[in-house]
Amino acid sequence: MRVFTDLDLNGNTPLRTQPVVGEWGPQQVMPTKNKRRARWLWVVAFVVVVAALFFFGHYVYGVIISAGS
Repeated sequence: MRVFTDLDLNGNTPLRTQPVVGEWGPQQVMPTKNKRRARWLWVVAFVVVVAALFFFGHYVYGVIISAGS
């Protein structure tokens, strides 16, 4: 049983997949705040696209119904 944990969090991953480590830690790694913002941006974008498709379909349905009368 180990007394201390292994501080090498990269393990056996290839060097090309590991973040560049600067003096104080990883560089060019997105902060948690930006990740959270991006996650909500995708949710909002998805809802907007679904709503746009719904209203476009409603418009086309109305045009088809009025053209058939």
